[in-house]
Amino acid sequence: MSDHNRLTVYFYIFLLTSVTACGILGSDEAGGFFKVKPISAVEVALEISGNPGDQIAISREGEERYSFRLNQPDTVIYEAGLQPATTYTWSLTNQQVIGSQALTARRQATTLDTTSSNFTWQTFSFGEHSSSVLYGVSIIDENNIWAVGEIYMNDSTGQADSDIYNAAHWDGENWELKRISVQFRDRLITPKLNEIFTFSSSDIWLSSGVPIHGDGTNWTQYHLFDMNILDDTGGGIESIWGKSSENMFFGGALGSMAHYNGQDWKKIETGTELNFYDIHGNGKQGVVAVASKIFDSLDKAIYNIGSSGKVQSLAVEGIPYPISGIWFDESGVTYIVGSGMYRKPDMFSSRAWQPFHEGITNYYLQTIDGASLNNIVTAGAFGELLHFNGAEWRSFYQGIDGNLYDIDLKNDFAAAVGYDGRQAYITIGKRE
Repeated sequence: MSDHNRLTVYFYIFLLTSVTACGILGSDEAGGFFKVKPISAVEVALEISGNPGDQIAISREGEERYSFRLNQPDTVIYEAGLQPATTYTWSLTNQQVIGSQALTARRQATTLDTTSSNFTWQTFSFGEHSSSVLYGVSIIDENNIWAVGEIYMNDSTGQADSDIYNAAHWDGENWELKRISVQFRDRLITPKLNEIFTFSSSDIWLSSGVPIHGDGTNWTQYHLFDMNILDDTGGGIESIWGKSSENMFFGGALGSMAHYNGQDWKKIETGTELNFYDIHGNGKQGVVAVASKIFDSLDKAIYNIGSSGKVQSLAVEGIPYPISGIWFDESGVTYIVGSGMYRKPDMFSSRAWQPFHEGITNYYLQTIDGASLNNIVTAGAFGELLHFNGAEWRSFYQGIDGNLYDIDLKNDFAAAVGYDGRQAYITIGKRE
């Protein structure tokens, strides 16, 4: 590489063994041995497959950028310092050690454009006695936001009310505290709620440790333990994701996981005793859950949940500490947060995850959500709240005496919830 290129190109090369040693005899037309994947507005991942010992040369716009010999069959180079919304062309030459014929490939990719991080935030606190906290939040639209947890207020006489509020609803101007009650063993209860997932104002899923489904007014609880779907070896439901109310996934403590097809419930055998803190999915990558035991151990796991309920463990190499949140787009670029921030162009590969939190945050991150690779939010300890616009991460640190447990992003709105001291805490961000 020339000296002037060394000054302008910043990259990481990870030489990691793939699950199966993939030779370079794959179809060039199919992008077999050289792929270029935009992962932000300023960076791409160059994915190279070959045989150990192959001599690789990569050029961009006719200028050589890298020259190296493969020492593993699967390699990724993160090339940064690019311009947003710009099309580049890369060329790769692989001069095989055995034989004299060189294999060549030419790839073109366009970096993403940047979005705005110009959010204005409003904050709200609730709770007049005991310790109030909100665990989950979901944005239906800017005038319809739900948050769930446990909120303790005084009654009309000013005395502590022992009946909790377990939800709050935003109508665009004000929050209304609500009590969502369900039947449990022939009596009406108002349980603490720890998660929410919405499709519309009349199609809402909650968790009280077991799933609850409702239309905003009427609610049905599915007590999976009483229904013998889950047993005492598992824990309560803590995470929810679904493609529709006829295809729902529920993850919980001690490896608990269940699926609902709109009519029947089925336990998913995960083979772990870790706690499932987050589930995410889409039509191309499928459904993936992350699990660990925060404060108890450094163990962590990532699981792909197949349509048949089969669970596949994915690589966690490069992630040394517990994790809590996952988000990915349909291209497969994946972000994981917890004790650190990690990313990967393809979560199904065996390559190591790339840590990138240094210089961005020192706080534990509980949750992450995104609309696209240039519009991502994450939040966690002491009110750390970050937005990625495709080129840089911007902090909207809240400075609270507590944590933000959940965050949701929709269009130009973001909402995060948690607690500040002994009060439940909500912050809503609107992008200009």
